[in-house]
Amino acid sequence: MPLKVIVGTATKDTARMEAYPATTAKRATRIEAWDGSAWKVAQSFAPTMSLSVTPEVSGSSGSPSGGVITSAAAFATPTGGTGPYTYAWTIVSGNALTVNTPNSANTSFRSSVGPGNSKFAVYRCTCTDSLGTTADDTVNVTLTNTSEA
Repeated sequence: MPLKVIVGTATKDTARMEAYPATTAKRATRIEAWDGSAWKVAQSFAPTMSLSVTPEVSGSSGSPSGGVITSAAAFATPTGGTGPYTYAWTIVSGNALTVNTPNSANTSFRSSVGPGNSKFAVYRCTCTDSLGTTADDTVNVTLTNTSEA
């Protein structure tokens, strides 16, 4: 049965596989086998991955005429996986806010908030590593205009 060994994004077709862990410079991330019509993953060795995001960020202003308020930065920190990483921030619930850098590990949020009002949202950061492994976490965002209405 034909086999295909994938190391990162490199592929090697082989009829058999021999592994020498003490001398292997790169780690196989998965092995695929040909079933007669398509390649199927026989074994995956992708490193596990998790993501930690700042749990809560806020921003406030006392503008009597309202205005745009920007939160402090939220930081997404991946653990494990294989870099480089990509990031995507999406709304889960609450008020839609502008994500200042939606494809970055670190971002802030902004919105126009009237006097005496607040806006609240939950945003999710999804991190994808170079092998396609994903992890996500959420942040609570509160923007408040402290001026009297």
